[in-house]
Amino acid sequence: MLADARWTGDIKSVAFTLFGRDIAWYGIVITFGMLVGLMLAIQRAKKLKVDSGDIMELFIFVIPFAVVFARLGYVVFRPTEFFVSDFGWSNFVDMIAVWDGGLTIMTGIPGGILGAFLWCKWRKYDFITIADTIAPVVLVSQAIGRWGNFFNQEIYGMPITNPNWQFFPVAVYIRDRAGFFQATFFYEMVLNLLFFAILVIVLKRLRVKGAGILSYLFAYPFIRFVMEFLRDDMGFYTGVNYTQIISIVAAVLSLAAIVLLAVLKAKKGEKVWYPKGIPEELLPNPKLKTKKDKI
Repeated sequence: MLADARWTGDIKSVAFTLFGRDIAWYGIVITFGMLVGLMLAIQRAKKLKVDSGDIMELFIFVIPFAVVFARLGYVVFRPTEFFVSDFGWSNFVDMIAVWDGGLTIMTGIPGGILGAFLWCKWRKYDFITIADTIAPVVLVSQAIGRWGNFFNQEIYGMPITNPNWQFFPVAVYIRDRAGFFQATFFYEMVLNLLFFAILVIVLKRLRVKGAGILSYLFAYPFIRFVMEFLRDDMGFYTGVNYTQIISIVAAVLSLAAIVLLAVLKAKKGEKVWYPKGIPEELLPNPKLKTKKDKI
């Protein structure tokens, strides 16, 4: 069994070399995940009659914000690694070297939301309606992106010493630690896809403005809260796991907000739940009216 499973330790982080620069599998996988997310976003936005060109523009606008914030979070939580006393140009390059891996999704999320908000203000779209439509697909992009962690041999859990369980997808072989560990990157991928499917089913029937973005802000933080109990690769934590605390607080507040919005709407006598799906004529209009439109 050990010989059959040890292939997971022979994975190379570099896919190929182009013009003297190594191209990492991490970057390829992350990019693929983004493209899949873009295609799903375009598909979901069609129901609101949002042009695919606008969704592509939104995608191009949001990604830099998300990446910068995600990298910033990764760097800030590792001060001893990046903020050295003899800080120089090479250290600065290390700080921005996203191509080598190292993105914190929990800080990338607010960056992406900020980018989407600014784009909606610019293009006169209702931010909440756009966010409700697109936010759930981020779970799919994140699910795919976790395979980048596989190639980088990161996001793994507790050691697995029983040879009967030393096989993928239960375990993954970590070269640097010469042993098998829980394949938590894979567990998280599965949870992301599961929650995406659940959100698609629920949001197709739940007519509450803001439920889409709030559902995502519940789902992913909840997943992270659960997964933090298993992870064994977070050596930079010396005490309180602040990521886990922030995650559960965000998840609880988001779920509470959804329930509150639904209750308030129901009290007004408005229908909240449509078992057969929200009728097309009741779908929100994502385009804001301008002064020109009102004339």
